[in-house]
Amino acid sequence: MNPMSLQQWVDEFLAISRQQWLLRLVVVISPVAAVLAAAAATGRWWTFGLLMVAILATASAIRPDTHTALGVVLLIVWYWSGRIDAVDTPWLPVAGICLLVFHSVVALSATIPAGGEVARATLGNWLRRTALGGGATLGMWVLVVVFDRGDAAGNGGLTALALVVVFGAVVLVWSRSIDPTR
Repeated sequence: MNPMSLQQWVDEFLAISRQQWLLRLVVVISPVAAVLAAAAATGRWWTFGLLMVAILATASAIRPDTHTALGVVLLIVWYWSGRIDAVDTPWLPVAGICLLVFHSVVALSATIPAGGEVARATLGNWLRRTALGGGATLGMWVLVVVFDRGDAAGNGGLTALALVVVFGAVVLVWSRSIDPTR
């Protein structure tokens, strides 16, 4: 890939649409919110991480078509995995949904040019699917908390049944999301 000249970068920056500005603002805010959720879960600030995530998220907002967003996600997941051992903290789904929103918006922003606008129908579908993913994340966390707090012994048959149900739900959603006219 050829490096952009300063003039090309300035021209692209000036061409960013209002919708793109809003999307890119979400790209910066959502991972910072995930770090704040981690801080709330641990009870202490992670100043260096907050600064690094803010810088990398801003870079991801400027150039959503690069791998910088992967660094943001890895940094937050690394910190969370190393510092927080509680699966029942309500900050876990908050951080997870923040990362889902970050990933979804970066992916959406990377698919359209800086001055482009996402059609309302496409944006509606994208929001609906992201909300479905967020709802599934929240539902799974609730199940984990219920199982973590329960004293029931493991049951292989129920686990296998749950996996079959989840697989069936994935196949159902996937089959309904395919456009049959293609």
